[in-house]
Amino acid sequence: MSNTRSGIGRREFLTSIGKAVGGSAMLRAMTAMGLGTTVAACGSASATSSPGVIVPPPTSSGPLSPRPGDWPAGIGNGRKVVILGAGIAGLSAALEMDRLGYACTILEARATAGGRVRTLRSGDVADETDSSQTCQFDVDDDLYFNAGPSRIAHHHEFLLGYCREFGVQLETFTNDNRGAWLHSPGAFAGQPQVARRIIADTRGGIAELLSTAVNQDVLDAELTAADKVNLLAMLQQYGDLNASNRYAGTSRAGFPGQQSVGSRQRGDLLTPRQLQQLISDFFWELRLSFSQGFEQQPVMLQPVGGMDRIVAALEAQVANNVIYQATVTEIRKTSTGTRIIYSDQSGSPTTIDTDYCIVTIPAPVLASIANDFSTSHQSEIAGFQYSSAVRIAFQSPRFWEQEHNIYGGITWTDQDISQIWYPNHSFHRPNGIVVGAYIFGGAAGDAFTNMAPQTRLDTALQQASRVHPQLSGQAQHGISIAWKKVPFQRGAWGISSPSVLLTADDNIFFAGEHLSILQGWQEGAILSAYTAIDGIVDRDLPP
Repeated sequence: MSNTRSGIGRREFLTSIGKAVGGSAMLRAMTAMGLGTTVAACGSASATSSPGVIVPPPTSSGPLSPRPGDWPAGIGNGRKVVILGAGIAGLSAALEMDRLGYACTILEARATAGGRVRTLRSGDVADETDSSQTCQFDVDDDLYFNAGPSRIAHHHEFLLGYCREFGVQLETFTNDNRGAWLHSPGAFAGQPQVARRIIADTRGGIAELLSTAVNQDVLDAELTAADKVNLLAMLQQYGDLNASNRYAGTSRAGFPGQQSVGSRQRGDLLTPRQLQQLISDFFWELRLSFSQGFEQQPVMLQPVGGMDRIVAALEAQVANNVIYQATVTEIRKTSTGTRIIYSDQSGSPTTIDTDYCIVTIPAPVLASIANDFSTSHQSEIAGFQYSSAVRIAFQSPRFWEQEHNIYGGITWTDQDISQIWYPNHSFHRPNGIVVGAYIFGGAAGDAFTNMAPQTRLDTALQQASRVHPQLSGQAQHGISIAWKKVPFQRGAWGISSPSVLLTADDNIFFAGEHLSILQGWQEGAILSAYTAIDGIVDRDLPP
């Protein structure tokens, strides 16, 4: 928008407001509205939109991402590719290269495909470098725990395209449920607040604040008389202000007793929270802007029955190409391509010579494998950082539905556990799997990672019970995943900014979510695979 009297620029508008009501107050109000500088949640320093992280949008457009259809049919005939890792990047790379005629072999160190895509059910084993846990959930198709990726944005078109192509049924994932809670032990006497109340009162307070600035005539240089009338009308709707442009509460905030089933006070208004209370702590502000991010929308998607349904669908397409329990020990360059040495299931060394290699192994694991990479590639691999995210789940009767009318979504707390997730499927069943902690990383992630599994469960349950006391007596069969201790993964998602690894090292190409604009997302893994394919195809195009 241009900075004219009929079209005020947003920056100029907010600057004028700041002069009227104070810069600090305006900055914090802007952040609460989602208009200020965005920051990473819970200590994450990722520069991309990783799960649970709030980041600014790109400031400029980059090159168009390659995609199937860009590559000539049959371009790979007579050429071989070895793909290291059967996660989403490796599986999608094999699928598309197989379609182009390349002879693909996938080497996967584990006995199953999927990489970070882990769905745990009764009897599954969660191994870590120094412990092992067996999932004790009841045997029930509805009782599962997505320990890795758990949600899909509507614009993750390639991942969704594979779901459509291979018949993976989807359902909604409620990412932002305004009937869920926000909780801080140091605010409101430690009582959880229904999210809709915090949102409604914040909007009302901001709308009143801006209306005051308009009525004090400090924006006359930017607004015409008609602009002021229209803006005040908009603010009345935005914040549900009264005729005097004051916020005196709203039915949008709900009613007294709404956190419990059976309240009869539906006609009563709640006393509004003061804006000063709601902008005094970044915890409240960050929760308001979380679902406004392009990757984090209020309503997202999930596969019916668990995220590993997508892995199973992709795996079925390339099943004959995968060698499981193949631990790569060396990656070497040859005069005509690459040589991969691995230990097979029996521990015997095996060698494969190939034209190309696509490495999707996470950097912390790759750093320990003997290789001939360039010095710059080795340096970036050695320094590449990953999130120390931890997830902890429990089986529990669905008291959140029966007693609090919470159906799916996420409750936030500023304790270390950060989030409590409610199941988004099979409502009104007797039991459900509740994620009692989703810790994105940082100091809290490191602390939980270094705990013994039982200590993690005990600590998470202690903190979660401050939000839902019922959990202390009803939660059972807990299980945790500390991604920095998961063999062949050693981290949840990449948080370094890739540079050298975006380029090939002779005939060795690199892929994985950590090398995409969507770090941490399955779509990012696919995008990185397509980029690697594009580089190989470019080598094979006739002169």
